[in-house]
Amino acid sequence: MEIKGSFTVDYKIEKVWDIIADANKFAKCLPNVVSTEVNGDNFQLQFKVDAKKYTSKFLGAGYLSNLNIKFSAQLKEKQENKHVLIQGDGSTIGLKFSIALYIDISTQDSSTKIDWKADIELGKMAKLFGEDIVNQAVTDVVNQTVDNLKKMLK
Repeated sequence: MEIKGSFTVDYKIEKVWDIIADANKFAKCLPNVVSTEVNGDNFQLQFKVDAKKYTSKFLGAGYLSNLNIKFSAQLKEKQENKHVLIQGDGSTIGLKFSIALYIDISTQDSSTKIDWKADIELGKMAKLFGEDIVNQAVTDVVNQTVDNLKKMLK
């Protein structure tokens, strides 16, 4: 699955770069994080997600209302004030997934344009829950991450 988008913020490119190129700062943009462990450009996160709105359609899936997600990632391909790749693998309820998040930034007048693309491999998760539900859940997380990034820049 691929999701992409772009947005502009009224901040200098250096301030945006300072957040997206720092694993500790970028991890704070992600929603539902309950623990963070950062070692240089490597980081491990644990999320707790209330998945009721996604799993309520499945009879007997009440046990899936709170998901614990483990995610390990690395910042790669860092090109100062231009590009970073955040690549990682995660798991929840015995299912594995992987994400490659490409972030490109550029100066646009006195603002910074952020173009991003997420390539997500969901494996059996998409089959279990259905692509539409997984797409909605991933889109919600991406939108929350973008909103949190904008808040951190203020």
